[in-house]
Amino acid sequence: MGKRLFMTLMSCLTVSATAQSTLTDTETRWLQLSAPAIGYAREQGLPLDIVVQPQPTPGNAPLAMAYVNGRCKLVLSMRGNPEAQSSLEAIPADLLLPVVEAMAAHELGHCWRYVRGAWNTVPAGFAPAQRETDPVRSQQLNEMQQTRREEGFADLVGLAWTLKKHPQHYAQVHAWLVHYRQDDTLPGSHHDTLAWVQLAAEPGAFTAAGSLFEQAWPLWQQGLRASE
Repeated sequence: MGKRLFMTLMSCLTVSATAQSTLTDTETRWLQLSAPAIGYAREQGLPLDIVVQPQPTPGNAPLAMAYVNGRCKLVLSMRGNPEAQSSLEAIPADLLLPVVEAMAAHELGHCWRYVRGAWNTVPAGFAPAQRETDPVRSQQLNEMQQTRREEGFADLVGLAWTLKKHPQHYAQVHAWLVHYRQDDTLPGSHHDTLAWVQLAAEPGAFTAAGSLFEQAWPLWQQGLRASE
């Protein structure tokens, strides 16, 4: 990442007044590694802001996406959160750059869906199976399925990014993601995205044309039925 891109990224930060002094080393590291994907969001015209939470956020995902007043917020929750550093340390050193870039691209997949007004929706003609008659359980299951579908799409965007920017590491990043999604993930739960990730085992599974989001779209639709 060039110095100019990183300085531009720093100037775009939205930080609470109590945190405007200095970014931590961990925050800086995550932003440096994520910067190429964030630059791609700018190129695609996504309304993206970066928010650094100044308060301790133990247990939060270090990197997450929110949508507020028509703009996407890439939220860094890293202060007082050991997971922010341990997540980096758990990634093999030779895969650190492509994996974190894929994680950032994953969040851009969420942003793209938000901006299109398609969050938690499915394409026309797709009807998720209804297995529960109890209304409370049915609502819980529906919300879990919605989250799972969005996570599946975002994982495919992350892999499409890897194929575009780090094709020599595609097989390794894909294997890392499979292991990550299998680890302590209950089948059918919010982050069980294997129905989509396994469809992308071969790079040729992706559509070649269009943005990363458009390249992931056909595979996501294929995985919708396999995920039910």
